[in-house]
Order: sequence, then structure tokens, then C-alpha cells
Amino acid sequence: MSYLDALTDISVADVKVDLMRTAYDNDRALLNTFDPRVVLLWTVLFMIVPWLFYDPRPLVVMLAAAFVLAALSQVSKYLLALLVFGQVTNIGFFVVAVPFVGGLLSAVGYLSSNLGRLTSGDDGAVTEAVAIVVAATQSGVHTALTSQEVGIDAVGAVLPFFLKLSIISVVSLAVFSAMSPQKISKGMLRLGIPRQLTFAIAYGYRMMPLLVEEYHALINSFRLRSELPEKTGLLRWRYFAYLLVLSIKAFYPLIFNVAKRARVTVEAMETKGFSRSLADPQSRTLRTQELRVRPRDVSFVFGSIAFVAALWVVV
Repeated sequence: MSYLDALTDISVADVKVDLMRTAYDNDRALLNTFDPRVVLLWTVLFMIVPWLFYDPRPLVVMLAAAFVLAALSQVSKYLLALLVFGQVTNIGFFVVAVPFVGGLLSAVGYLSSNLGRLTSGDDGAVTEAVAIVVAATQSGVHTALTSQEVGIDAVGAVLPFFLKLSIISVVSLAVFSAMSPQKISKGMLRLGIPRQLTFAIAYGYRMMPLLVEEYHALINSFRLRSELPEKTGLLRWRYFAYLLVLSIKAFYPLIFNVAKRARVTVEAMETKGFSRSLADPQSRTLRTQELRVRPRDVSFVFGSIAFVAALWVVV
């Protein structure tokens, strides 16, 4: 399924497939072919590099390169769509919120400065109050319409910040979606990160598809034992409230099942000597002995540095 088809054809099965691909090996991904230590250090480097630029032009070029890398790494289309939607709504918020707040403050200021005209107690106090409210509304609307340029200027001021966050987010998605949890944990372990943390990351990745599958099964079981509302109400609010109640009811059994599964996993790992292997350096060497830094890994890092240097000089 292409990225364009995913925007119009979303199903639970597609989400499950994306989660399974994230939780297990993705051999066709570009970043999965490199040494995990090199990729992790490269990720840290490119979380710092965007903050060295302020001009939006090199940041836009870096964001385009990050999206190309995400496509080559086969990042989940739903995660990318969610990321793009979040950034667009953030920018739109500044365009709408700044004029709205300016108009609201102008209307409140006009009302507060004219409240003294209503204290005389004349018979036309109601007419006077209506006139003041109408004038305040007109003042607020006029301020909102004339301060649209201020909202656009605000977007221009925060645009580099949003671009930097988008670059970091897309690169992180590309890295952690391309490599398997086992490969990431081995890379972290070889870099000196405690094995407890690396195991927690790998175990969490492995558990994601199982939790989604189990949560979906719980939702279906509650739907079979419950009754749909006869009338959906305005904008189908009763139906959405029904789905919300089902989601909450299915959440608690899921928590108990997770706790039970975690206990079984701990007992199984302790039976195999997991705690004893934590302090054994031979265990760390045995788990990471196949990691090798090859010429293509070095070429990838230096190519990325050359790309950033070209942006610094040319753009």
C-alpha cells in the first residue's frame, strides 16, 4: 500500500502490520543495513545539528532529506501522517489564535472603558448597554481582521523551531522504525548502556503488537455482549460515547493481562539465568560479537557530515 492510498484506506489490519514490522526485523529498510552503534551515534548527532541553523531554507532541505530517509526506511505511514497533521495544526493555531486573542482583548478593553456610562440609571440603560456591546464586538472583529499580519509574522518567527522539531522527529522515526528492537538493544549494550534498560526497550517493542491484538480482542468481546444505542443523537454523539465506554472497559482487563504476562516473562528469564548474566562481561561480548563497523557505515556518516557542511556553505 502506498502512502497516498493509506490516507483514504485505513484499517485495523494495516495498523497491526505496521506494528509487526516495527517490532520485528525490517530487512528492506536502509538504516537496518548499518551497524546499530553507528546509527545511534548518527541519530544523536542529527538531533544537535538542526539547532545550529536558523535560516528556514537549509532546514527545509534537511527536512526533505529526512522524509526521503524515512521513505527508504519504510516508516509507518500512519506515524508520518500524524506527525504532519500535528505540525500543520500547530502552525494554523498561531494564524488563528493571535488575531482571535487580539480581537478578544480589544473587545474586553472597550467594554471596561465604557461601563461607567451605564451607572447613571437612566431609562435608556438597556439601549445604551446594547450599543456598547455592539460597539465592543465591532472593535474586536476589526482588531482581529487587521491583526492577521501579526499572526503570519508569529508563524514566521516560530517556523524554524517547528522545522527543527520536525527534522528530529522524522529522523527518530526512521531510526527506530527501521531497526529491530534486538538490534537496537545490542547497539546500546555495546555503547555501555545497562542491559536492564536495553532489555526493557526490546521487550516493550516486542509487546506492542501483542497488546494491540489483545486490546482489539477485548473490544470485540465487549461489543458482542453490549447493545448499540438505538438513537445516535446529534452528530452521533451517543455512538461515540458508547465506543468511549467500551474502550475504558477494555483497558482494565488489558492492564491485568499485561501484569500477568510480565510476571510469567520474569519467571522464565530468571529460570534461564538472566540476573546472573547482567554482571558477566562474557555475556555482553557473546551477545554483541557479530557487530562490525564496515566501510559503508563510515561512508554513511561522512556523507551525512558532508551534506550538512554543503548546506552550511551553499544555502
